[in-house]
Amino acid sequence: MTVDQNTLRRRGVGLIAHDPERSYGGYTLYTPITSAGEIHLVDIEGRTAHTWNSPHPPGRQAQLLPGGNLFYAAKDTAGPTLFPIWDVYHGGIFQELAPDSTVVREVRHPFHHHDASLLRNGNLIITVVEPLAPADAARIRGGIPGSEAPGGVIYGDVVYELTWDGREVWRWAAIEHLDPEDFPLNPHFAREHWPMANTVNETADGSIVLGFRSASSAVAVDRADGSVLWHIGPDVLAQQHHPHELASGNILVFDNGTYRDTTSVPYSRVLELDPRTGKEVWSYQDNPPQNFYSPYMSSAQRLPNGNTFIAEGSFGRLFEVTSDGQVVWEYVVPQFRSFGDGVGLESSAGAQNSVFRAHRYSAEQLPWLHTTA
Repeated sequence: MTVDQNTLRRRGVGLIAHDPERSYGGYTLYTPITSAGEIHLVDIEGRTAHTWNSPHPPGRQAQLLPGGNLFYAAKDTAGPTLFPIWDVYHGGIFQELAPDSTVVREVRHPFHHHDASLLRNGNLIITVVEPLAPADAARIRGGIPGSEAPGGVIYGDVVYELTWDGREVWRWAAIEHLDPEDFPLNPHFAREHWPMANTVNETADGSIVLGFRSASSAVAVDRADGSVLWHIGPDVLAQQHHPHELASGNILVFDNGTYRDTTSVPYSRVLELDPRTGKEVWSYQDNPPQNFYSPYMSSAQRLPNGNTFIAEGSFGRLFEVTSDGQVVWEYVVPQFRSFGDGVGLESSAGAQNSVFRAHRYSAEQLPWLHTTA
């Protein structure tokens, strides 16, 4: 018998474990990062429940909207290339898809990257880049010396509130509100992009949460004046993803831990933090800790029954844990595909099943499912 030479696939895919007595249940939505444009919904037994299809590959991920449609952040493959890794993490297309994959509406932004989400007012909040002025670029600290974008350019993060007809109605630029001395780039990251936002979402009071991977920081921004309401930095976080507010006001975040200063062994954990103090309220890590590790991407979601749904994104491993850290559901994304040649990043070579983020939904959030399946 020929041995499958893909290590992850060889270890097993699909449903790995399920404890129906303790799992929240429901349906899991995920988008393989190398997908050609397919978004998958599986039931709690790992069976395909629904699939959406877009002509555009994912810019990063998709999530369900309250009305039953899908919000999909796709990649504009005809967009500009700013630097080699830009082709991996830029997006540029935002679509609302009906259950039958019909495009309800669409808007684009050529310099969008990583995350985007919908505000309660129906507009989008997106992360983009703009080139820093030379004087501002000279203020950026850290990173790999000489690793700026072509021409010595450093791109800075900017957040836009965008209407569905393409109007920019609110703008926040990192360089205008963050002191580069307080947000240095980790020495392992290139200087082409500062401080590399990978998360943007809204809190209950209307402020905006941002996560900056290359600076190992998460902040909340006051929309009235752009000031930083709280800042959790690299003394707590390490290349984190998906910081977002819980109903309690605490912050749940996937802490990747690739270059954590306090250990020589990389491992990931999920943290619930008090945003005002950065103090840990709850955490999950494996035992031994290196058994759970995603060097990039990934997410965590607190479920209504108190469990936490986790996407170990780099390896397509989706699982659910109880409040005391017991795994009660596990699924490995079975769709493997390659980005193709010329991506410009070693970690993006070869066939993989990575996901940027995944989401769990109850049956009540999918009333259309059994009428369209």
